[in-house]
Amino acid sequence: MAMFNPFVSDFNKLRRFSRIVYLYGCYSREDAENFNIAKRTFDDELRRMRIFLGEDKYLSSEREGKKTLPCIVEDFFREVENPLVNLYFSKTSTALKTTLFFLTLQIFNLEKERGVLLAQLLDRISEVLECEVADSEIESSLKRILKQMEKLSIIRYLKSERKYVLCSCVKDVFKDFSIDEIKDIYISVLFFINSHVPSVPGWYLKESLEKYLLELGEREFVEDVARMFWFTYVPHHHVLEENLVWQFLEAAQTNKKIKVLYCPRNKKQKIEFVCIPARIVYDVKLGRFYFLVLKEEEISALPSWRTEKIEILSEGFDPQQIEEVSNVIEKCFFVSIPEREDKFQKIKIRFKSPQDSSYNFVLARVKRELRNAKITKADNQFFEVEYEISNIKEIKGWLRSFGDRAVIIGDSEVSRQLKEEMINEWKEILKNYGSLS
Repeated sequence: MAMFNPFVSDFNKLRRFSRIVYLYGCYSREDAENFNIAKRTFDDELRRMRIFLGEDKYLSSEREGKKTLPCIVEDFFREVENPLVNLYFSKTSTALKTTLFFLTLQIFNLEKERGVLLAQLLDRISEVLECEVADSEIESSLKRILKQMEKLSIIRYLKSERKYVLCSCVKDVFKDFSIDEIKDIYISVLFFINSHVPSVPGWYLKESLEKYLLELGEREFVEDVARMFWFTYVPHHHVLEENLVWQFLEAAQTNKKIKVLYCPRNKKQKIEFVCIPARIVYDVKLGRFYFLVLKEEEISALPSWRTEKIEILSEGFDPQQIEEVSNVIEKCFFVSIPEREDKFQKIKIRFKSPQDSSYNFVLARVKRELRNAKITKADNQFFEVEYEISNIKEIKGWLRSFGDRAVIIGDSEVSRQLKEEMINEWKEILKNYGSLS
């Protein structure tokens, strides 16, 4: 039997599995085939989750007959940690890469005055590993690590001497701050990483500040601050896609095209294509990212959870190409983007607006959330809204959130269709709750 390898060689596999456990939970290995997950993969990825999350703290399980049903358990009223951040931290931790990284750091630290040649690095590392790994594999992995360490300014390469030296620019960034200032920074970071996205860099900073404070003997402060905030029902799974988000943002900022590996809905075969990064849309309530891309002059919205890989290409693009479609994007309610502006359809909605309300929250919310809407006051009890949509499915959930305060009144074909679908769905909901009226 092959020995279990706890290191992550394919983060997409762990990401997809942990999303299912976090969002749904209580699926056994016998249910895995419903998600196209092999039983062996189910066992391996669940075992990795136990290692990275800690079964006693976050990962729990229930018994249903002979089935074991794993799930992630969080207490929103006791702590503000995002358990899935630990999975993100593990995304590049293959056994060889982790070993080479730390061995290389130790060698550089010993030779920080003289520097090290690549051949010297290879010789010393091979001695430590005692030929457990092929020399060719060590060399190729080491070159990738050295390139990454250069990019992070940990080391620099001296071309004239053909050797690497440890950078002397590493400084204690907190040394000029007082202990009270560091505490204030820690509290601020703790708040923003739970209220803003993307947040993974903030979690790295939070971990560093926490270790710094613990070294200063401030354990009681760290434990007390963890109970200062309550972030109830904050979606945490967005961090699993943040490696893709940062690549997308980098490409958009530098005006570079990207190559995307994508899994279409209800299709097992993945597709790969080159496109222009236009914008990221984040669904705050459900914790989901969407990538808006321009592909062959057509705008598409790619859900992040079906996007497996984003590669930044050297080929650039003209930012004017995005400007030409920005007006269409701005008019959309969410992420259903039509090809042209004339593809939008008008609907008309009447909202109930009680006169005795000291604060008209309905009108305020419509103004805030329905951009580019035309609002007219019908009387003291109601106001009417004309709005253009590209997809009636997107706006139905938003309309339902107003209950009986919103009624569709337009005579257009799309208004009649939307009204009919809304009525039928309300009937179905009432039926599910046992109401036949």
